[in-house]
Amino acid sequence: MTVYVNGRFLAQPISGVQRFAHEVLGALDRELCRSADLRDRLGPIEVLAPRRVETPGWQRLRLRHLPGGAGHLWEQGPLWRASRDGVLISLGNSGPLRHRAQIICLHDANLWDIPEAYSARYRLWHCALRPRLARRAAALLTVSRYSAKALADRLSVAEARFRILHNSADHMLRLPSVPDVPARYGLTAGNYLLSVGNRSPNKNLRALINAHAACGDEVPPLVVVGGNVPGIASQAAAGDRVIALGRVPDCDLRGLYEGASAFVFAALHEGFGIPPLEAMRLGVPVICARRGAMPEILGDAPLWFDPHDEGEIARALRGYLYLDREMRRKRVGLGQKQAEKYCWRESALTMAQVVAEMLHGLAPRKEVAQASGLKLSVRPIEPLF
Repeated sequence: MTVYVNGRFLAQPISGVQRFAHEVLGALDRELCRSADLRDRLGPIEVLAPRRVETPGWQRLRLRHLPGGAGHLWEQGPLWRASRDGVLISLGNSGPLRHRAQIICLHDANLWDIPEAYSARYRLWHCALRPRLARRAAALLTVSRYSAKALADRLSVAEARFRILHNSADHMLRLPSVPDVPARYGLTAGNYLLSVGNRSPNKNLRALINAHAACGDEVPPLVVVGGNVPGIASQAAAGDRVIALGRVPDCDLRGLYEGASAFVFAALHEGFGIPPLEAMRLGVPVICARRGAMPEILGDAPLWFDPHDEGEIARALRGYLYLDREMRRKRVGLGQKQAEKYCWRESALTMAQVVAEMLHGLAPRKEVAQASGLKLSVRPIEPLF
């Protein structure tokens, strides 16, 4: 039985959800290259994409262009028809409703927790789609215990149905360390605060910018990296000492992190939160909102603040810069140790185990159906965990 992957993410701008899909599949491909046993257990894996894209360096995963439109219409039509004879992995919050052997990853409950961050059209579709997908999926994935609980409450499914596939920051170590990157953007290394994330109201940029402005010259300039994402409401950064760089290539991102005096993350709701983990992995101290999954993911490393209190954000910005060298060194060490707990390889292997369990559960039924000449109708199998 073939395993298919919903490759719609390959045609989208890279944000957290797309990063997750790219990295988990890349790690899975590397494991398939190493392990003949894993290849035997999973069989062929084909990634179906709605338009022609460059192969992301995979050796074992097969990429196939599947024409027939784009977006949700492509998922509900061509993708479903092409994958209905096998198991389908959908890693980006959506997939075909009629596929009954689908493993789907839902990343967070932000759609309900902060609806103003999404366009009305996006909200209308996904509020109808995701509960139905959750009930019909053969297996559910998410990225943190916090998200599992929040999604279970919103979707009326058991929290125990979710298998956790954490994000990671390992990908940052594959990028070259280029010390002159800040200078190329007109920045002075060690003399700016950095924040990374798309320009959604969820990222709370307005409160962060206001708090930064209240600090005056006590704190360095604030550099904001990230662009707009289709379907997500935009919130532009503006301020006298705020430098909005928009999207930057991955090859520059590591240098911008490593040149920052500290990283600031003011998000209101996060199912995981990759950027602060990236900063910690690279030895950059983190100042972070104590909300969503952030305490679960980041542990004791950051200096915390309430993102709804601009005064507290300002105090955190000032407070971190006045820490002595030993305290900064301690927080950086805690951050690196915490970030090392997360690994794309482990998430890929967890996903492979879910796929293998599903294939094992479906294979006997398929053989019986073929032997009897009956058409196989796949229904949700019992939770695998």
